[in-house]
Amino acid sequence: MSLEEAIQKKDEIDLSDIVDEGRVRNPGGTMAVIIFIVGVLWSLFHFYTAGSGLLTATLQRSAHLSVGLALCFMYYPLNKKDDDAYKRLPFYDIILALAGFASIFYVFYFYRDLAMRVGAPTTTDLIMGGLAVVLIILAAHRAFGFVLPIVTMVFLSYPFIGPYLPGIIGHGGYRIVRVINDLYITNTGIFGIPIGVTSTFVFAFVLFGSFFQTSGAGLYIVRLAFATLGRFKGGPAKAAVMASGFMGSIIGSSVANTVVTGSITIPVMKNTGFTPEVAGGVETAASTDGQFLPPIMGAAAFVMSEFTGIPYWQIAIAAALPAVISYFALLVIVHLQAAKTGMVGMDKKDIPPFLSTFVRGIFYWIPICVLIYYLIIARMTPIAAGYFAILSVLAIMVIMRVIKLISDLKAEAVTPADGIITHIKGLWSDFLEGLESAAKSMSGIAVACACAGIIVGIVTMTGLGQSMILLLSALAGDNLLILLLISAGISIILGLGLPTTAKYVVMASLVAPAILVIAPDISVIAVHLFILYYAILADDTPPVGVAAYAAAAIARSDPIKTGLLGFKFDLGAFLLPFMFIYNPEFLLIDTTWYKALLVAATSLFGIYCFSAVIQRWLFTRMKIWEQVVLLGVALSMIWPTWYTDIIGAVVFLVIYFHQKAVKAREDKALVAGA
Repeated sequence: MSLEEAIQKKDEIDLSDIVDEGRVRNPGGTMAVIIFIVGVLWSLFHFYTAGSGLLTATLQRSAHLSVGLALCFMYYPLNKKDDDAYKRLPFYDIILALAGFASIFYVFYFYRDLAMRVGAPTTTDLIMGGLAVVLIILAAHRAFGFVLPIVTMVFLSYPFIGPYLPGIIGHGGYRIVRVINDLYITNTGIFGIPIGVTSTFVFAFVLFGSFFQTSGAGLYIVRLAFATLGRFKGGPAKAAVMASGFMGSIIGSSVANTVVTGSITIPVMKNTGFTPEVAGGVETAASTDGQFLPPIMGAAAFVMSEFTGIPYWQIAIAAALPAVISYFALLVIVHLQAAKTGMVGMDKKDIPPFLSTFVRGIFYWIPICVLIYYLIIARMTPIAAGYFAILSVLAIMVIMRVIKLISDLKAEAVTPADGIITHIKGLWSDFLEGLESAAKSMSGIAVACACAGIIVGIVTMTGLGQSMILLLSALAGDNLLILLLISAGISIILGLGLPTTAKYVVMASLVAPAILVIAPDISVIAVHLFILYYAILADDTPPVGVAAYAAAAIARSDPIKTGLLGFKFDLGAFLLPFMFIYNPEFLLIDTTWYKALLVAATSLFGIYCFSAVIQRWLFTRMKIWEQVVLLGVALSMIWPTWYTDIIGAVVFLVIYFHQKAVKAREDKALVAGA
């Protein structure tokens, strides 16, 4: 299948196995219209407040969550394995949606009264608060499966079982009135930082990404990626990495990125000889790593900004170099995979011409430049930058329709009246599609962040964070490396079905303080980026890597094997967080340009060696001793000095020329045998 054939057939791919952002309920009839209208109005509310000014924090957050919670029950059926469940909206889901809306909108309507009785809730307050907590957990199960609700309920039980727990994790216990008061009436629980971020910054950027995709930018980026890298060895896989990187930096969701780009790149990879599992694994890793890339890094990065008090533009700048290195690592692994399996580049006739492809869609770069300018250069608030970026992409959509209308009129394909009506209808349809797409993506994120708020509220109320500092200090002692390994392991375990934002919030609440206590000299941004990286990487960690299931649905491959290969391809990025913990210059913190270049060079070198070890291939299959030596070289780059740089370079050259010599002998023997 050629690239253009894959583009034409992408809408025919059945994504029925995707149960996250890729598939929501479509009951048809009146209920479908109602769901559509609610989702569109929800998005319009956030578009309006982003431009005209946000409401008071409590009002903005409760208005956001009330509709998001209701939409979760309308979008996601109870039984995801039943295809018929996606075609109807049963009465009990309507009741749950209305109850969910009412339980949160109660805070919106009575917020002045509630503010006056914080600490002394009425019986009605307690009932509505308890109902809200229960429905949030039920909605989380609908959107994300069992893991997030279970983790949330474990934290919810902690205030009540504390008196029965031993040692430093025990406490005197809390009454249910205190728990509901803190979680529901104050801004430290459900309506805390996570939901505050999603109701402002995140929704604006998701809306921008939806309009950007609706405008046709996704197809342009895929074509440009194939035009740039398609001719090289394993070209389709490298193009998938490039396309997913660009789109991931805008979409900010590994699953949505997999669906958008994978529906095109995976069939092309399969057509050029990659197995379904490898094609799905490449797309899984590439789409997951997209959350590393500025300017938009996903919801968790905005939560990180609020948690740490560090402006988002500083986080974006600090994350830039690690993001580039992570994609370099992925390109190297993909290249070595293609080399050892004999993959070649695409036929020239199937590769779009680079210059004409780039120029044809050059206007798509305008919204990205607008976003970067207002976010990084002008350093406006993220919501203001997102709003101006949305306006720019909407302007692009209008201009494209005008140009198409002029072209149709010149070709005399339509009459002026018919042409104007047709393109106005098309523009309106695209606008509504962007609004609806944003609502579908954000409903699950809103509920996940509400769960994260519950977790943060429990940690704050009970002092669990301090207990975790003592516990982790006891386990790791003063050894920072052991603590980092424990932290990475916990994050990966939490990644078994937990959304990225919830993973980050748990780790930032419990583990980040312990790292900063044990190693106070490490910058706050380095610690939180370390946690964020492993929270993101867990999206392709088997057995429940959500991005892998999306890729497997497109590739028609085994999701476990696809996830394992995605995990393997992403292993290069697993080394990165340790590099910037021990080398703050890697995050462009308190450094000069030449030091940053040196750190980048040593990191690229270390990642290249690590990637060769993972693939067990350089020019030919590596022996175990070669792998061990190169692994030592790669690990030495975590703490680089002039001595390790020189020794590492010399050792690598020895392995390099040895591999070339072995490859030459193998080729000579192959020719002689023929």
